[in-house]
Parts: sequence; C-alpha cells; structure tokens
Amino acid sequence: MSARTPEEARAQISFALTAKRESLRAAASAAEAAPADPAARRMMDRLRDDIERLEIQLRGIDP
Repeated sequence: MSARTPEEARAQISFALTAKRESLRAAASAAEAAPADPAARRMMDRLRDDIERLEIQLRGIDP
C-alpha cells in the first residue's frame, strides 16, 4: 500500500468535510424538530468535533 500524495489526502479530507457538514445540517434540522431529544444534540456535538478534526488535518497537509 502506497502513501497518499498531499493532493490525494486533501481531496479525501475535503470530501469527508463536505459529507460531515451535510450531516450536521441534517442533524440540526432534526434537533430543531425535536428540541428535547438529547440524541440529536449528541449527534450534533459529535459531528462538530469530527469537522474540527478534519479541518485541523486539512491545515496540516503540506501545500
């Protein structure tokens, strides 16, 4: 298995970020529809953490 090039890594992380952001929008809608649902809030928190980690990874890739 070969190592990813910076371009491949950037593309994969960008794709993952897009998917996580779309999921966060869906989770926000679910949380708005059911504000008393703690699972929706936990999902939003988890997705925000995931997005933050991916953004950090993206910044760490050599230009």
